[in-house]
Amino acid sequence: MMNSARGRRRTLAFVALIWPAMLLQTASAAPYTIDPRDTSANFDVRFLGLFPLHGRFLRTSGMLFYDRETRQGSIDVVIDTTTLVSNNAKAQSLARGPEFFDVEKYPSIAFKSSRFVFDERHLRFIEGSLTLVGHTRPVVLTVTNSRCDAATEHELASCHATAELVVKRSAFGMKAWSRTVSEEVVIRITIAARQATERAPHPVLPGAEPPGSPE
Repeated sequence: MMNSARGRRRTLAFVALIWPAMLLQTASAAPYTIDPRDTSANFDVRFLGLFPLHGRFLRTSGMLFYDRETRQGSIDVVIDTTTLVSNNAKAQSLARGPEFFDVEKYPSIAFKSSRFVFDERHLRFIEGSLTLVGHTRPVVLTVTNSRCDAATEHELASCHATAELVVKRSAFGMKAWSRTVSEEVVIRITIAARQATERAPHPVLPGAEPPGSPE
């Protein structure tokens, strides 16, 4: 019992030492605004296991906070589902409807990060939670082609990356058409973010409901 109590005291002491450092890392992270003009989001599913169905969202916004020295930060991304389009009119109507993205009831998809995962030099994964049609689930984004550029005389500092995640429709309550439409949905986001001149609040699209609680 004494060893257990001593262990708890050591743990609390360790947390007390590192907590101020963690706060300083977060506080020093520079804010970047995700630029909707240069950011894109799209999704792919398969029909009858053979034919790809592709759609895209015309507006994605958000905020990135990142410290290039410590490689600490966070990102919030909001996809406006009401801008969903497809090159197939029937697929577009189906995807926007209540059996899939239900854009009238849920006008946004939200991702909120919890941890950036690097290899020796590059950002490889972003762990976090995805809120989709009223359900929030833990997910991992696979990141490629990430880079951050320093400011120049004519350009603000910027960060760019491509991220992809695969979600199972049924995990978010989308169980319709299970015999014809693939269970897995691939979502890809190409992000361009430019350093903000001041910190801005996390984005919420008009009419969007706040992210739900994990179920």
